[in-house]
Amino acid sequence: MDPQPTGQLRAARAQIVQELGTEQLARLHRGNLFLDALAIFGAPLLFLACAWHLATGSVRDVLWWVALIVQGDLVLVMAFINHDAFVHRKLFAPRLRWVLGSILVWPTLVRAAVYEKQHLTHHRALGTEDDSELYKMGIDTPLKRLAYASPLVVVYRSFFLGGKTAALGRSDAATAVKRADPARDRWERGTRLALFATAAASLAWDWRFVVLGYLLPFVLVTPPINTMRIVLEHFDLERGNPLWVGTFYRTGPLTRLAFWWDAGDCHLVHHFYANIPFYRVGEALRLMRPIMARAGVLEQRSLPRLLLEWFSGARQHWSVPGPARNS
Repeated sequence: MDPQPTGQLRAARAQIVQELGTEQLARLHRGNLFLDALAIFGAPLLFLACAWHLATGSVRDVLWWVALIVQGDLVLVMAFINHDAFVHRKLFAPRLRWVLGSILVWPTLVRAAVYEKQHLTHHRALGTEDDSELYKMGIDTPLKRLAYASPLVVVYRSFFLGGKTAALGRSDAATAVKRADPARDRWERGTRLALFATAAASLAWDWRFVVLGYLLPFVLVTPPINTMRIVLEHFDLERGNPLWVGTFYRTGPLTRLAFWWDAGDCHLVHHFYANIPFYRVGEALRLMRPIMARAGVLEQRSLPRLLLEWFSGARQHWSVPGPARNS
């Protein structure tokens, strides 16, 4: 694989800043505290509302099934919000950020500090041997990919990816983070324990809130949506093109909301400028799309075709799609 891509990232940014200018880029980075707070506090409230409806509603009600799908997606959306607001933009004071970040990622059973460390490594070393997402190259057969998109993903991650993700459990990364920032480790561990205690109390009071309100969508709905996320982030990758850092899939209103403006074409923008807030990514993409198109980045418009390539094992993760190879 190619060496560290920092030079390529600088080259991509140089092309973008030359066309857009520093003032325009500064405007795209401008935050909006109201929208940030609405996302940070609103998503957990919606999560609780969906859990309540799933626990107390009827499967004969169409809204129950809507809540099931929304809840499964919310597990990922809350992690996206943490990723945008706290991992990259570092909103709020550290202790508040640590607590809120731990709450947002708790449904994914991920440790916020470990995720942050691994994710920032992913940005620095995208597509190289040092990339923290290198393990996705090993999800390379139809059977493995089907398992990863099913309830079997829990077993797969535990037995085959142990220590390679930010999931709860012992790992070298967790030990390193604990030693590097013991204060953060204490705050996050305390937050997780409080959340687990709350979940245990809810389970004792009425098992449906935990089992139907959280575990059922987490097991049935989150895995296939997470697989779509993987495909729409870096299934496509051309290491020789500094502007082709991911799957240039043309997202629409539904896919942008479902992946919180962080998948497909939006994800390319994120890798160029990770501190652009989610509510400005659409505008940034409108301005940067022509630059990527002129650079030869292949735009994907069919999600079913991408998923067929993925589940058939037709090509590797981090690869160039067929039309581009043949051009």
